Parts: sequence; C-alpha cells; structure tokens
Amino acid sequence: MAKTFECSHGGVVCGAKIEGETEEEVLAKAIEHAKKVHGVDLTQSQTLARYAQSLIHEKR
Repeated sequence: MAKTFECSHGGVVCGAKIEGETEEEVLAKAIEHAKKVHGVDLTQSQTLARYAQSLIHEKR
C-alpha cells in the first residue's frame, strides 16, 4: 500500500502532500521538499529526520 507524508501533520503551514510506494521513497521526497521549499536540511539532524519519518503513514 502507498505511503504519504503531509507537512501540516508536523505543524508546518504547508499544503504539500507527498506520496510514494515505500517509506524510503516518501522520506527522500520529503527531505528534498523540506530543503527546497522550507530551507530546512533534514539530513543535518537525526532528530528532525526521525520526526519526519514518524509522520509517514499509509495512504487512505
């Protein structure tokens, strides 16, 4: 089943919905989005990366 990530679930005012087939794919897209749109490099902080990963859920 597909996975999804939404910035708004992390308290960020952003309407982005990122989808992918695997958690790894969604996380990679979320990392790219965070850097490009929000100016945040999730790879610089394991805490932020783990938090982002915890927000990935099964697509409904």
